[in-house]
Parts: sequence; structure tokens; C-alpha cells
Amino acid sequence: MSFRKSPVITIISGIFIVFIIFSGRSYSQTINPEGTNIFSKKYSQKPDTITTQKKVNVITAEADTNFTWEKYAAFLKKISDTSKYIVLPLNEFRQTFNNKKIIIGLRHDVDVDLNVAYQFSQVETDLGFHSTYFILHSAAYYLENPNNMEVHTNKILPILKSMQNDKHFEIGWHNDLVTLQIVYNINPVTFLHNELNWLRSNGIKIYGTASHGSTYCKTYHYLNYYFFEECTYPVVTTYVNNISVPKDGKSITILKGKLADFNLQYEAYFLNNNKAFSDATITNGIRWNIGMLDLSLLQPGDRAIILLHPIHWHRASVHANIESFSIQGQKSCSIDTINSRITVEMPYGTNKGSLVATFYLSAGSYAKVSGTQQASRNTPNNFNNPVTYRVYAENRDIQREWTVTVHIAKAKANFTSFTVPGQVGATQIDTVRKSILAEVARGHSRDSLKPSFVLSDNSHVYIGAQEQLSDVNYMNFSNPVFYIVVANGGQLSEKWKVTVLEQSDKTGMLIYPNPSDGKTNMQFVGVKSTPTTVDIFNSMGEKVFSDKIKKTGDFTVEEDLKKLGGGVYIVRYSEVKKSEIIVIKKH
Repeated sequence: MSFRKSPVITIISGIFIVFIIFSGRSYSQTINPEGTNIFSKKYSQKPDTITTQKKVNVITAEADTNFTWEKYAAFLKKISDTSKYIVLPLNEFRQTFNNKKIIIGLRHDVDVDLNVAYQFSQVETDLGFHSTYFILHSAAYYLENPNNMEVHTNKILPILKSMQNDKHFEIGWHNDLVTLQIVYNINPVTFLHNELNWLRSNGIKIYGTASHGSTYCKTYHYLNYYFFEECTYPVVTTYVNNISVPKDGKSITILKGKLADFNLQYEAYFLNNNKAFSDATITNGIRWNIGMLDLSLLQPGDRAIILLHPIHWHRASVHANIESFSIQGQKSCSIDTINSRITVEMPYGTNKGSLVATFYLSAGSYAKVSGTQQASRNTPNNFNNPVTYRVYAENRDIQREWTVTVHIAKAKANFTSFTVPGQVGATQIDTVRKSILAEVARGHSRDSLKPSFVLSDNSHVYIGAQEQLSDVNYMNFSNPVFYIVVANGGQLSEKWKVTVLEQSDKTGMLIYPNPSDGKTNMQFVGVKSTPTTVDIFNSMGEKVFSDKIKKTGDFTVEEDLKKLGGGVYIVRYSEVKKSEIIVIKKH
């Protein structure tokens, strides 16, 4: 057999495919690193999934599970029709020919994680398939010490024996031999003899080898299968160092051997096949996955090798949750994960007819509303009525419905904060009585103060016809000042009384916050006798709380009134004739 003078080279992401013509039959030779797609006229007449990959629109496209065991299992079920397909490990693949069927060789490069590969193999075992797993001798799992490439570990033998003897998989040698010589100064010939003897003496049958695309291949422009004399030619573009490798100003001659020297039957990139697919392929930034393989493009007589790296694959998640949810401008949002409910409050005046949500879902899941795929920060929905998001877990067997309800906040014409220069203590804002009480230090002038305040949404505040602005208008607070807060274009207005006192002006008791969630502060000023009494009555006039105060002077007492329940209560203090009203929120 002889090579034609002009082999056709196709580069699959990090993997080149060199089609070499033997006696009218196409053989594929796949090698590692970078490149762009180059196709000969001969092979471009019949495009396959590699040549026709297109970038997926992640906003509008149906979500894809991509690299899940479940997706791989679904693919295996498609090729389980023995009337159309023969699916084999590579050693059997190379020896099997049938012009009436599609022959598929399943290859897996274990690379850096043997445990993941073992779990991945269970998918094939469950469906009765067998494939080839190439173990990498330069990976940490293969070595007794990751810093010593020459010493293997016996710990991998039980796993390999289980895969070979119990699951009936073929174990192959993932070749990083040129790297051993060039980078680690290890004799690859001696090393390979020793390692194959060790594996075979322990019952591991090694028939074939597959070149590993080490990162050093790109650095020094060689391919690991250049170690074998049968694979030295043709030289692949950019990987020109097939005889010697320049390193540190020296030219290092690659030590070589023949496949037969090591009782090896094949090199995977030199097998007789006319189609090749690999998840090492990256086109337009997207890694090829098994869902991209259009089986209708395979015809009887085709010989296809499918290379999958278990490290890219995982068991699909069963979670179908909305992890977070928000709508721009919202006042609040709560997520009830038990009942799958989300409640959003929007400012008064918001149009609920077309709102766009920002959300995060469980890993690998996607959501639809009335059959329309949802894209965070992109898809508008009509929230005039509750909207149901159907979230599909990554495994697609689990679905969960989430109900999103959007409420519009009631119109309010309130001060939400108010302070004045020289103020001491907290401002008391009573939204029931529409009153504000603040106090300044003794001796501090009140006749020209510039207040700072915040109003409720869509509100403005006036004194007469003059609009008042925070940190702008000066006001004389020697006497109470009355403000008119107007909300939503005049649809709602409230009259507020603002009183600023000096500390020495105030006697008796202040209650804050008001309304209260139950935790209440009672501030006493100028208490001269002891004990004094605080009594609280409900709306029926029944005494529901009483406390004796045994302090004098100025002080604050904290009271927990949650046990009284929500409602309006009357507070009486024995030192002051005037009663106070406190509102406790329902809880």
C-alpha cells in the first residue's frame, strides 16, 4: 500500500483529520491541536455534521442538554437498530466490514479522570453497548506520584479489570510518549515496553493506541503518534517536527518504535474509516456534541468513529427551580420554594401588560410560558394575571410549574424619612396620624432649618403652592409646620404635621416606631417620680397590658407587644393626661 501524493486534510477543532487513500478506500487519520476547517472538493460534496455546524442562538433556540449521560443514552438507543448499525469497540471495528450496514466504532479518551469515565461507561453497559477506553499514562490517576511520570500505581487495576472483564470494554493505551521524551527526558521505548508488560501481566489486554493531544504538542509542533514509524508520515501542517524536535536551542531526535514491537494492532488515528466525529471539535466557540450528529447523513457501508471524552459529560440535574427572579424597578420580590410561587410588588402606576423578568434557573434547565421559551432579561410577558413558568430540569423528565404574581403597590402620599440639622435621636413618623416628631439639642435654633426627607413613590410635597425639595428649602420650625404630600399626579393627597421640639420642651412619653411590628420603644422624658405606670387598652376598652416604670429622668424602655396581635391600641401614661395611640401590624 502507498500514500497518494496529496492527502486531504480536514481539521476538526483541535483535531485534524487526514484522509489517506488506500486502494480506492478512504482511511481517516486524526491528529491533535488547533486549526481551521479545510475541506477538499471531494469530501465537500457530501457534508457531515462537522462541516455544517452552525452557531446556536442561545436566546431563541430550544435549550439543549448537550453533554449529559441522558442525551448520550438517547443517542445509543437510536443506533441500537441492528438491522442498520453495527456498533463496536475499535479493535473489533477495524476487523469488521459490511457494505449493507453502518459500522460505528465507539472511542473514549479517558484523559484526566478515570472515575468519571467508569461512571460514563455505565450508560453503555445499561444499554448493552461496548466501546474502547484509552487510559492516559501521564494523567495523575495513572501515577503513584503525579510529579514522577515513570512510576505507575496499582490502584487503577481493579477499575480497569472491572471495565474489561465485567463490562466487556476494550482498554487502550493513550499515547503521550513523545512528550515523555521531549519534556521529561524519559526513554519512551523502554517506558512503553515496561508499562504494557505490567498491564498485560495483570490481565489487561491492550490491542491499540491513540495519540494524546498534549499541550506540549502545540508548543513544540509534534504529534505523539510520530513515536511510531508507521505513523511518522505524512507530516501534518504546523506539526512539522516528526523526526526531531527543537528545544532549548537543541535538536532532539524522536526515539521511535513499530507497533508490532509492542504487540499493538492499531493506532486509532490510522484506522479504516470514512467518517469521524469528536467532542474535541469546537466551531465558532461551540463544542460539538452528540445531538449534532444527523444519522440520516450516514449510509450503508459508511465506517464512522465517534470520539467522546467522558470528562465533558455528566449526569443531568433533576432540579427545576427558579433560583432568583426580579423585574426592573420592583419594590420587592419573594420566592416561596415550597409552593413554587413568586410574588413581585411593582410601584404604583406600573403597566403590568409587558414586563421583562431577570431570572436564574437550576443548572441546565430552561423555562417556557405558554409554550414560549423564556430568556432572562429578554422575553416580555403580560402579568395582568398570574403567569405560569414551566421549568424543565436538565434531565427533561422533571418539570415544575412556578406561578408568578405581580401586584401593584397602593398609592401612598407619605414621608418615608425626615431629619433636620442638629437633630438628636430618631424621627418619629406616624403614618396613621400623618405626623412627624423630631427633636434638636437644647439651645439649637429652630427658626431656619433645612430638612432632608424622602417621599413615597411618585409623590411631591408642598406648603401652599410652593413645592418643597429635600435639602433645599429652609423652614421655621418654632411652631408645627403643615405639609401637603401629593401622589400620582394629584390623585391622592395627605396633610402632614411636622413638629420639631427642643429636648427641654418635651415631657412625658413618645412611642416609636408607629405603626409597629410589635417591638416598641417607649421614650420617657423628664420623669420626676417613681414608680409610674403604662397601661394599654384595646379598641373595646379592655386593659391588655400594664407595666410599672421605676426610673426617673430621660430614658427609653423596649417592650415586645407582639402577643397583643394586630390592631389599634390606646396607651395611657400616669404622668400625662393625654393618651397615645399605637398601631400594631398584623403578623
